[in-house]
Amino acid sequence: MNDAQNDAFDVVIIGAGINGAGVFRDLCAQGLKCLIVDKGDFGSGTSAAPSRLIHGGLKYLETGELRLVAESTYERNLLLKNAAHLVRPLSTAIPIMSWSSGITAALRTLFGSTTAPRSRGALLVKLGLWLYDFYGSRSRQMPRHRMISRRRALNDIPALTPRIVALGTYFDAVITAPERLVLELIQDGLKASPGSEAINWCSVTGQSEGALRLRSDDDSERTVRPRLVVNAAGPWIDRVNGVIGHDSHYIGGTKGSHILLDHPELLRHLDGRMLYYEADDGRILLVFPFQGKALVGSTDIPDGDPDRVACTDDETEYFIQSLRDLLPGLDFNRDQIVFAYSGIRPLPNSRGVSPGLISRDHSAPHSPATATRPFAIISLVGGKWTTFRAFSAEVADMVLSDLKMPRLCDTDDMPIGGAFALPSDNGARDEWIAAAAQETGAAPHRVSVLLARYGTTGHAIAKHEGASPIPLVDAPDFTVQEIDWIVRNERVIHLADLLLRRTPLAISGALTGRLCRSVASIVAAALHWSALREEAELDALKALLAERNGVHLDFDSAHQ
Repeated sequence: MNDAQNDAFDVVIIGAGINGAGVFRDLCAQGLKCLIVDKGDFGSGTSAAPSRLIHGGLKYLETGELRLVAESTYERNLLLKNAAHLVRPLSTAIPIMSWSSGITAALRTLFGSTTAPRSRGALLVKLGLWLYDFYGSRSRQMPRHRMISRRRALNDIPALTPRIVALGTYFDAVITAPERLVLELIQDGLKASPGSEAINWCSVTGQSEGALRLRSDDDSERTVRPRLVVNAAGPWIDRVNGVIGHDSHYIGGTKGSHILLDHPELLRHLDGRMLYYEADDGRILLVFPFQGKALVGSTDIPDGDPDRVACTDDETEYFIQSLRDLLPGLDFNRDQIVFAYSGIRPLPNSRGVSPGLISRDHSAPHSPATATRPFAIISLVGGKWTTFRAFSAEVADMVLSDLKMPRLCDTDDMPIGGAFALPSDNGARDEWIAAAAQETGAAPHRVSVLLARYGTTGHAIAKHEGASPIPLVDAPDFTVQEIDWIVRNERVIHLADLLLRRTPLAISGALTGRLCRSVASIVAAALHWSALREEAELDALKALLAERNGVHLDFDSAHQ
């Protein structure tokens, strides 16, 4: 950034997580000149720590949030179309331990109890799934629910506890790369509004007379003047508001942690489906296949420190014990964990309410301009991954109203990133692969891999690879040219951006010291890093993985 540069924007969005990125794309599509900034990487905060589900919120039926369920199921169905390269159907099963329990507790919760219900029986689950189908009928993409007998359930999943009486089955969806979807929203916004900008690793340090002061992590500074500010900083919202002249107390976050297990036998029993189950304390947990591992989550613990959040030993033990109770036919231990992650949900301040019952709905409080701050601030509170587009549209409408500008287009049917011109059936897919292979020189099977991983963006990567892709050391399904293309085209600043967010190499448990050194050399060549910078990036990555993800790498042995 250039020192003392002074730029005017219609809107400055602080925080490039899923909600900020969604608002950025929507406003850019309306022709506004926008700037989005994040003190870390795009999608590196709470948006990097979800359960990887795009779901309609089955459990929100218990709290009577029927509008949220209707919105969530509709948005899930839209994402299955608009981001089909990253969002895919996920078969889900609910192990049920009784026939009629939980009805009284559920009624208490529905009418305002602040304690979570426990032991949801078959009648309650059946009613919930029927309502879920009803609310999911708008733009339906997937089959309706079914109830399966105990005998068939144990035949299908022999490791399940024999305490079950039935199994409820339905479909939700999984997102294979949430951080990539955040990036693609930002890239789509930049294409729609060429005067707009997106800057990662850039903090807002203050405001004076309507100008925001920005500082990047290389200590360069810049001043920008917004007509309006959208604070999408998630769990950091109140801190950011304080920096820019607004005292707020909107957030009362909770921590959600997850672990990934290297457990082939568990994956065989899951057979591509998710188990959505109840722990002994009544909390709903889940386990499903993800990137060749088994993802387990999540906890819901009050916490307000997003800069230090990490999965604790107690949380890990909680997950392991819950799996032992659910699947006594399998062995579970800490040695199977290859990756862990945690984030703070930016939930509304709700003192005295059980964390699991705090609403996942969203709100956008509006703080008008003042004499010392001549721009209004709209703060994005709450929300969930699945409903980001609806939340973004709501906020964009508020912005357009404030700035007295018209809405030019809706986003309901707007494809995201690699979903543009994505082949819609097997025949079209085969034609696309054949054409791309002929145009790029890449082998058809390789084009197929890239299409599945990146959508139609895979065409550009296939062209960059050509006929002679070089496999990455210790990760042969990825290539040197693929990594090089990502670094040059996807705003990579640090090594961790690439390994934790632009690719699934970290979360899949694929990282080795040798792989990290190999990738670091590719990044260094593309970004012209010095040898000192390359080593500093490796050191920072090693410390981050150990502190936040429970991954301990030996880079020294990678030299041998």
